[in-house]
Amino acid sequence: MEFNYLKLHRSGSIWTIELNRPEVFNALNPGLSHEIREVAEAAQISDLVRVLVITGSGKAFCSGADLKAGVTDPDLGNVLRATYNPMILALRGLNKPVIGAINGVAAGAGCSLALACDYLIAKEGAYFSELFIQIGLAMDAGSTAFLMQSVGYHKAFELASTGNRVSAVEAKEIGFVAEVISEDTWQGRVDALAKEFSERPTLAIGLMKQALQKAQNQDLANVLESEAKGQSIAGRSADFSEGVMSFMQKRAPKFTGK
Repeated sequence: MEFNYLKLHRSGSIWTIELNRPEVFNALNPGLSHEIREVAEAAQISDLVRVLVITGSGKAFCSGADLKAGVTDPDLGNVLRATYNPMILALRGLNKPVIGAINGVAAGAGCSLALACDYLIAKEGAYFSELFIQIGLAMDAGSTAFLMQSVGYHKAFELASTGNRVSAVEAKEIGFVAEVISEDTWQGRVDALAKEFSERPTLAIGLMKQALQKAQNQDLANVLESEAKGQSIAGRSADFSEGVMSFMQKRAPKFTGK
């Protein structure tokens, strides 16, 4: 496999995806979303792979959608169905553990990508933000489900409606990060953790993933479709246009609720 937007490192039974768009803080474009899905689907059918690690190059994990790349379809629900949703379903459907090694900012759809992983560790100084609200959008790429599953309704509403930053330490305190690692020991711990998971019973872990997801009240595919419908509406709003314009002009947005 050859990739333009990520690097795939193979070490025995461990595959590591390194998002490789550091010039835009590893922002997601359609090509990167497709490549992540392609790796997940390849890992699914390979008997050699026991664990998948996802991390970012440079100082960021993933800053979310690449707004500067423009919108390919005015109906954002169609964009989600073509890009993020297949990627998220491939990761959550993977019958092997997915470790999110969050080395820096994970914002917007980048936060969703992080929460789609099964086991999260974060570097000191990393942070998470559901910043969709800052450009007049609802959450997407699975965050509606993942945030609720992780922190409950009221905390999820707070984080979604404010876009506030959640530090690595706070993320551990509220329950969706398992470990916070110092800069000095970061790579050693990532490698050791991946090795630990590669030596665990992968079949059982895959079955656990399926069972845990079925135990939730709503099927992930239905959540993703619900998000896509909501984003179709939000994507046509004046607030979304204002949010993108203010981002590009580096000024505070003036939302009207329309």
